[in-house]
Amino acid sequence: MSNAPPRFACDVMLGSTAKWLRLLGFDTYYDHRADDADLKKLCLSGDRLLLTKDVALHEAMPAGTSRLVEAVHPREQLEEIAAACQLVRFPLPPRCSVCNGELAAIEKNMARDRVPPYIFRTQDHFQRCAQCRRLYWPGTHRERIVERIMKIRKACD
Repeated sequence: MSNAPPRFACDVMLGSTAKWLRLLGFDTYYDHRADDADLKKLCLSGDRLLLTKDVALHEAMPAGTSRLVEAVHPREQLEEIAAACQLVRFPLPPRCSVCNGELAAIEKNMARDRVPPYIFRTQDHFQRCAQCRRLYWPGTHRERIVERIMKIRKACD
């Protein structure tokens, strides 16, 4: 068993799950335009585990390089993947849910002209994606995200 966190690639049927894997901190490739050949090549050359709902694609991959996700809903998909890959043993900082870039804390003043005035007044902590430059802050949705992540981790124990 590797000590490094797994890196994933998700097929087009797992877009929501890819976002949640990124929020959990996992390097997760997702592009709704990627076809089977693109995903296969990426996973075989980039040391990524392919997560797919496509039985034929899963069967075309060498053993151990893909996982057929059986659950239908994103919450259950994430629980299935988390349990199968033992994701709870990798406490990672979140990644950008849109582009998969790494997030890094920035000084509050660096966000002044990039967020609504109310957000700037009420928030003290901001993160910026190193890749797409999108800003993140602990908004009202943060509690729901943390609660969902804790449920997933508890389900995997």
